[in-house]
Amino acid sequence: MWRQASTTPQKLAVINGLLPLTASEYLKAVIFFCGDEDEIVQKAAVDKLRFTQSNEIKKIISPEIPANSVRTLTKLAGERKDSSIIISLLLTGKLQRQWILDFLATNDATFWNTLVTHKDFVAFTLPQRSDFKQLFSAISDVIESLYEEQLTYFPEAQEEPQPEAQEEAETAEEEDVVELEDTIFDFPDFLTSETAFEGLSADDMLEQRKTIAEALRDMNVGQKIKVAMLGNLEVRKMLIKDPRKQIVMAVLANARITDKEVASIAGDASSSLDAISYIASNKSLSKSYAVKLALVNNPKTPMKTALLLLETIRMNDLKNIAKSRSVSNVIKQRAAKKIK
Repeated sequence: MWRQASTTPQKLAVINGLLPLTASEYLKAVIFFCGDEDEIVQKAAVDKLRFTQSNEIKKIISPEIPANSVRTLTKLAGERKDSSIIISLLLTGKLQRQWILDFLATNDATFWNTLVTHKDFVAFTLPQRSDFKQLFSAISDVIESLYEEQLTYFPEAQEEPQPEAQEEAETAEEEDVVELEDTIFDFPDFLTSETAFEGLSADDMLEQRKTIAEALRDMNVGQKIKVAMLGNLEVRKMLIKDPRKQIVMAVLANARITDKEVASIAGDASSSLDAISYIASNKSLSKSYAVKLALVNNPKTPMKTALLLLETIRMNDLKNIAKSRSVSNVIKQRAAKKIK
């Protein structure tokens, strides 16, 4: 019955208990709606869950619940410091590692001790073990050591890439750019000139952007890498979103890229992890204060890097970070300590 609710009032009626449902069905509905795209519905469902015992929630967790609900329950587990909910969410197959890194930055030792000694959780973290090591390092030396000890029980965590396999991977990564040095590309001015948009009306600018997008779409990878290194602002804006690492790196290597652009990329949560990590590790790109501040405020910035950069942040900005909803609790707590 509750699954037929499609409008906000109908969903709220279910959440507020206005339909004749069993306790189990009611909780299923609330968990389902806690991941709803409608913020009003989601908030109402989460408010109900805050008054629900963890044991009751865990009984309902199953592979059938939506991925968005798993995401919301991950946040709830962090608020409650209840690791048992995370263990239950692992069984859904929908839990994402990045949610753990983004939403569970709590210093509670018991919470993390339970997780890093749980075989399924450690196995779950293996593909991003370096990120988890950084997280645990920022929380506690004890937790970091405990995690590293647990990794020793997983042979795949210790294996180094075989030379032959590594060579194949490097070849695959570079195969699109092998002939770049020997190839000359003659790009039109609207792709390379920084004044390409000067004097244009709003409508003409829109058409110019469409022309640029069409030109980029018709290029092969090698041409895109070359134009990323030579292109103007509009080209850089488009290609920084490319899913291929080589193209993103080429944009960041563009000699005309400005600190303002780098700060915008560094502060954009939709920027690739490759771009964020490269900016953070490159002294030339991360030298300006605006870039440092953007990196601290970006939840994708590696925890250890963000904590180091936090030492350079001014008092007024520290106050904002301490109240921010977008940064991890570890960063917020460290910022709060610095302003006391």
